[in-house]
Amino acid sequence: MNTFVVIYTQMEKYIKFTFIVCCFLFWGTRYSAQNIKDNCIFAPVFNTTYAVQFPLLDMSKSFGVNSNLGFSGGVKTAKNWQFELEGGFLFSKNVRVGTILDPILTSDRQIIAIDGQPSNIEVYQRGFTGGFNVGKIFPIIGPNPNSGLIVKFGVGFIRHKIRIENQDDLVAQLTKPNLVYFDRLTLGVITKQYIGYQHLGNTNLANFTLGLEFIQGFTRGMRDYQLDLEGPYLDNRLDFLIGLRIGWVIPVYRKAPSD
Repeated sequence: MNTFVVIYTQMEKYIKFTFIVCCFLFWGTRYSAQNIKDNCIFAPVFNTTYAVQFPLLDMSKSFGVNSNLGFSGGVKTAKNWQFELEGGFLFSKNVRVGTILDPILTSDRQIIAIDGQPSNIEVYQRGFTGGFNVGKIFPIIGPNPNSGLIVKFGVGFIRHKIRIENQDDLVAQLTKPNLVYFDRLTLGVITKQYIGYQHLGNTNLANFTLGLEFIQGFTRGMRDYQLDLEGPYLDNRLDFLIGLRIGWVIPVYRKAPSD
């Protein structure tokens, strides 16, 4: 378990360092006049993306289809290489672990609040990913040499758990200090592949990306005790995801003066 914590911590430090490097690159290039229509340009690139992801292997045993809201920042070089730092927020209502609340259910499968009334408890998937990607643009289609087929490979980390919504803390067994005995906290490292199309318009008005994303998570349970398991949750897992991702791209460059 300590190995996963060390890897997770090192990943966070590396991401912070890469973010600082991207900021320097941004300030160093923002005043250069560039002609995107005819030339491959060097420019900082920022993305806001959304993906629908379908779980595989152990991930499919825990959760159903989820959403992923992503943000990234990096640079695109004049050789059409792209380097970026990326983070994503995972969320869903599709939780398939049906036993986590069994220890506090009554004989008629109710959860009783402190006022003696049945309580409606909701469970959700929550998590996030982070990492570093390297990509290459192949300008075989698109309006200029900076657009085209893009292929990216990445490494990073993933963290996910089950969030239990105990509104107003009406269920004593599910107050915040006790949630660690139910939540199935999971950490691990990921590898990632992305293939799609990236469009940087000549007028900088239409910039987007669309493609398929593949994530392989090599994870482990991080709880020493879970009530429904009556023991530790330290399982080694394979949390794989396939997703369709679409995004808004923001390249930062100064246009060359018109003729």
